[in-house]
Amino acid sequence: MENKDLTGIQILGLSVAMLAPSGAMAFNTAGAVQNAGMTAPLSFLLAGIGILFVGFSFVQLGRVIPGEGSAYAYNSKALGERMGFISGWLLILTYVTFAFSSSAIVGNFLNVFLEHFGIRLPVPLYVIAVLLVGGFLSHFGIEFSTRLALILEAFAVGALSVLTVIILLKGGMHGLSGKPFNPKNGSISGIGSGMIFAMMSFAGFEGAATITHRAKNYKKAITVAIIGSVVFGMFFYFIVSYTEIMGYGLNNIAAMKNSAAPLNFLATHYVGKAMAIFIDFASVTSYFACYFGALNSGAFMLKAIADRGYLGSWIAKTSGKKNTPTHALDTITVLALIFWAVIGIGMKVNAGDYYNYLGTIGTIALLLVYVLVNVGVIFYFKRDNKKKIMRHLIAPIIGILVMIFPIYSNLWPIPSWPMNIFPYIVLVWLILGFFMKRKSKA
Repeated sequence: MENKDLTGIQILGLSVAMLAPSGAMAFNTAGAVQNAGMTAPLSFLLAGIGILFVGFSFVQLGRVIPGEGSAYAYNSKALGERMGFISGWLLILTYVTFAFSSSAIVGNFLNVFLEHFGIRLPVPLYVIAVLLVGGFLSHFGIEFSTRLALILEAFAVGALSVLTVIILLKGGMHGLSGKPFNPKNGSISGIGSGMIFAMMSFAGFEGAATITHRAKNYKKAITVAIIGSVVFGMFFYFIVSYTEIMGYGLNNIAAMKNSAAPLNFLATHYVGKAMAIFIDFASVTSYFACYFGALNSGAFMLKAIADRGYLGSWIAKTSGKKNTPTHALDTITVLALIFWAVIGIGMKVNAGDYYNYLGTIGTIALLLVYVLVNVGVIFYFKRDNKKKIMRHLIAPIIGILVMIFPIYSNLWPIPSWPMNIFPYIVLVWLILGFFMKRKSKA
């Protein structure tokens, strides 16, 4: 029997951890600025509004279709078992690749943090340590995992919030300006391109849907977790991206575009080395929370499809009073170690590129899931007497339209190697899913 002992705050914590808002601001703002220039905050705001429509679709289905498996459970009812499985199959690819990629960037930031104290070890060793520690901690149960993720991300958000307030109070580099809020200071295409990086910052907001069946009040939990994480992310990204631009100064946008660590520069410039150390540690905790959230979300997705007769019963096994899916957790951890050994160490792909490559694969798969969930809302409520035009037709259509741009942008113009092969990796995974046989009923 499933435990019903998670609170709404714990479930919200998993979604916020998957967003890794502090880490996103450390990595994705520069990419958004490269495309949108000073109007990058508008890219984050518009992306948040678009993602909110997708979030509404998750909430609409999650409130009437409780059960393990997130999009798998929803679309099994809305679109049939096969499309439901495909939705879950794509989510597995997303969460597994996010766990892989996030662990690598934790190792990267851990290296940056420890170098402040004269400690210099090979980054690959840090990544291995992160995977082993995370795999061990995950066995303490989802309650522990959600609390840890929430604490780590709260620390990271707090640290970045302090820096944000300091920069704003000091008026930035050359005084605060409203120019970033005026679309005329950029271009429609530039703002749109910047939305790609902004949407990457929202990827994973739906992670809580994998565990809402363990909540005391699942209807309230999924609403708070999904909508709460998106609204929080939208305003946090909007304010922090604006602050980063003001921190560099409107006349120094080029420096921000080319910066590998904009928060490190801002912390050092406005406060000092101590704040830079603090922010670097916050980046470690933010991405570890993201990795931990992806690890747990992936494990619960694997368990969900295994419970329904796919992949074998072994992977669905749970342990302890908390029914922790230890076999699924260990499977992801072992695969992460193998991938890092082969690609990160064997092929000498650095942690940053490893993060970008696997994160892109996961994001492409996730965008397809978002489209399928929106389609699921339209078809599920089409046969429901309680259908509401705005919630069950217009909102999901807007959600689908918002997803088209980043999906198209990953296909055309054709990206350079190796980014050009990533859509085909997702396609192969999708085809494998269509041939996957269900061995038994739940």
